[in-house]
Amino acid sequence: MTERQPLTMIRLAGTQAEMGAQHGALVAEDAARLLGFYRTLPERALAGDLRGAAGAIGRAAVRAIATTWQARLGRERPAELAARSRAFADAVLAAQPNVGSRRDAERAQASMDALQNCVSLAARMKLGPFANPFAARAAAAAIPACSTAIAWGDATDDGELLFARNFDFPGIGVWDVAPAFVTCVPERGLRYAFFATRGADTPVVTVVNEAGLVLAPHTRWHRGVTFGGAMIVDFVHELARRAETLADAIAIARERPPSSSWGVAVGSTRERSALVLECAGPAVEVVRPAPGASFLVCANRYRTPALQDGQVAASAAWAIQSDRRERRLRALVEERTRPLDAVQLARFLGDRHDPEAPARSRRLGGILAQPTNVHAAVVAPAHCRALVGVDRAPSCEGTWAELAWSWDGPRGAWRLGDAGAAAAGFDARERTDIAAPHDAVTHHVQAAARAYESDHDTAHAHAELEQAVALEPGDPSLRLAAAWLAIAAGAPDRARDHAAAGLASETESFRRDQLQAAASWPRGRGAHVNLMMTDAY
Repeated sequence: MTERQPLTMIRLAGTQAEMGAQHGALVAEDAARLLGFYRTLPERALAGDLRGAAGAIGRAAVRAIATTWQARLGRERPAELAARSRAFADAVLAAQPNVGSRRDAERAQASMDALQNCVSLAARMKLGPFANPFAARAAAAAIPACSTAIAWGDATDDGELLFARNFDFPGIGVWDVAPAFVTCVPERGLRYAFFATRGADTPVVTVVNEAGLVLAPHTRWHRGVTFGGAMIVDFVHELARRAETLADAIAIARERPPSSSWGVAVGSTRERSALVLECAGPAVEVVRPAPGASFLVCANRYRTPALQDGQVAASAAWAIQSDRRERRLRALVEERTRPLDAVQLARFLGDRHDPEAPARSRRLGGILAQPTNVHAAVVAPAHCRALVGVDRAPSCEGTWAELAWSWDGPRGAWRLGDAGAAAAGFDARERTDIAAPHDAVTHHVQAAARAYESDHDTAHAHAELEQAVALEPGDPSLRLAAAWLAIAAGAPDRARDHAAAGLASETESFRRDQLQAAASWPRGRGAHVNLMMTDAY
């Protein structure tokens, strides 16, 4: 899909199986589009840049490990949620019979679990960047993935909780083109809703329930993952439909922890507080706000000492990038000149400043507005309202939608602008005054990220970055990415030009070292690039 679609608002009701069937029938065409993406996600992320026989062998190996893991996780699912996935798949396949099988659709639910567990397996076995036989397979997958700020009390303009969240994911052209908001009215348990892309029956990005809890998982990397355990989609389903308090969330998390490694940010409007559930296989630790604080921030690194032991960083850039996003978001909240409202927090999500070099705006690196940002939202659970980015990546910029919803209303699907949406309990309008509009440089950087992260198409990514540099030659972050891509594309002289230009203006020490490395990269030696980290191996 190439054209941006309007926000779709959906309400489901009944048993979990009935809701799965309803959802699949409403979004069958989009679900078929997503199935191919998720079915091959682990192998593309971990071995997609390998070519020839080595590529075929590498992708087959990753596929075998990932599908084995997915099958194991699928066998241990709660019966109700497994029934929901089967009913969803059956409804999709009834309308789109040529897109795959029910088994493919069910296993796709565990794609992120399998991907993250494969990275952890590489760390345990000292493969990829943790040794050198497969030249940074895991680093390719360990791209930035999410930033959250939760504020309440004297930090917000009305004292109510606000939950601001960026979701960064290598799904440009998949996740960002068809935003959706899905409310679930289950036969048993709390009513809850989730933001997703149309066609995804996955409450794992930003989730809110009628008790006023908001949930957002963040990718982490840790050696302590397990072969069994809960899929992240089921883990969040359980929190959303059962938890009314932060204590409930902790207890439910410890009942059946996720197989993989996550940091789940949880905000409670009733308690006007928040926490982060840090999970790594069977281990569940809790991060709470500092004493007296009225906010909490979360990114992609563990903060509890027990889980910092065993934490994986595929590169120095990965740790730096996550830490910088967290630091910048905390500073924006702490240095506010007035109590926060939803618009101000939404603008924070689109910030482009590295805390180690805050004087200049930049397009890549340790900034909040990542090119792979495919969903951004600020949720006000007490008011059943949200601001949600509905534009192409980075969704924290461009067009947003102001959304209000009711937990009551008829089942069905409505698009923003439909005459019947308000009568069904949904009120939404687009806004263009929240953040910066997309410009030509943004489009070129997004196209480069899509080409590289989705298809490992170095030539296309290099061409797009060259156009971005031509429009904004003074941004050293563009120069660094363009230098590494030039090396990967076999153009070392052009790489040295970019490195020299970048060094003329870059003040941040790590990126200066990276530019120096690119400038002196040996002739004839290729580079494996992590574009969003802007480093190479």
